[in-house]
Amino acid sequence: MKKLRNLIKVALVPNVYQSADKYHNGRITKRGSKGARWILTQISQAAARKNNSKLKEFFNRKKKSIGHAKAIIALARKIATIIWHLIVNDEMYEDETGYKKGEIQKRKIVETEIFSVDERIKIISEIFAIMEKEGEEST
Repeated sequence: MKKLRNLIKVALVPNVYQSADKYHNGRITKRGSKGARWILTQISQAAARKNNSKLKEFFNRKKKSIGHAKAIIALARKIATIIWHLIVNDEMYEDETGYKKGEIQKRKIVETEIFSVDERIKIISEIFAIMEKEGEEST
């Protein structure tokens, strides 16, 4: 489970400056996999353009208050949290759409084969290993 937490965390957490009763969230940390951070950012860019999506609604809400770039990172962190939750609870992602006249329609976004949690962790670990290897070769 610790391995899964480290894979999904991917450093999309803010630096925290805290002293006594003063608390400040800074920029996101740069620790963790650059490739995983890049992939989550690309996923959030695509999710922000998807029509009739709860993720797009979240992005638009955040964009009004903190701007486009920070809203993309906030969406990436939300997606990472959703991925972690889906893997741990062995669930499929369902996006509630169709908010017209209070109607909610559920549709499955992805149909996949059934994998155990260990198999999923292994697959994600292999993807990150390949990305890190390609990153080392390009430098």
